[in-house]
Amino acid sequence: MEWMDTLRELAETPGVQWAAEALVRGIARRVRRGGRSAAAHSEAGPATAAGDTEGTETVMTTVTGGKTGEELAEDLLRGVGNEWMRAATRLLGGHRDGYWLRRFLDKQDAQPEHLQFLDRSGTHPSVNWDGIGHRLMSEFPLTDTPPIQGSRSEMAVLRIATSLAGATPLNLQASLDALDETELRLVQRAITEAATGVED
Repeated sequence: MEWMDTLRELAETPGVQWAAEALVRGIARRVRRGGRSAAAHSEAGPATAAGDTEGTETVMTTVTGGKTGEELAEDLLRGVGNEWMRAATRLLGGHRDGYWLRRFLDKQDAQPEHLQFLDRSGTHPSVNWDGIGHRLMSEFPLTDTPPIQGSRSEMAVLRIATSLAGATPLNLQASLDALDETELRLVQRAITEAATGVED
């Protein structure tokens, strides 16, 4: 595809790499200095209204016990050829040792099949990016309760991954403002991997 070749060439251009690195450094510098507010860069600020996050701290061990986040991502990538989806899945695998992947694998999902976190229709489960995208945008919920909840930075990483996979639009500034330096590096690595097709 011509546009992919163009994107890969752009990603390899020193000026583009420098600009991306400068952006990440600038955001990281703001995070270290406190930026606009402490809550904007910490887990102190909830991603949803008070009271809506009850129970989000559940420990998940049933399906995923003993595997690292990266191993979970690789399990979910069997049969997935789309580089953008692969990078998005690896981003979730690298974030907090696979926090979202563990939730998706261990949680009983009451949504209709097309909105579930995982696509289990093939020989291997994979992340259902379209279903997650619809749920992030609050389309087709079964109840008035937000279907996906997490801390501000957890939600930002999930939104970035879902956008990287092509399932949702993204307010990049708001999402990046919620991340710490480690999370910013994970996002930068995922974007580079998706654009170049080369794993880090």
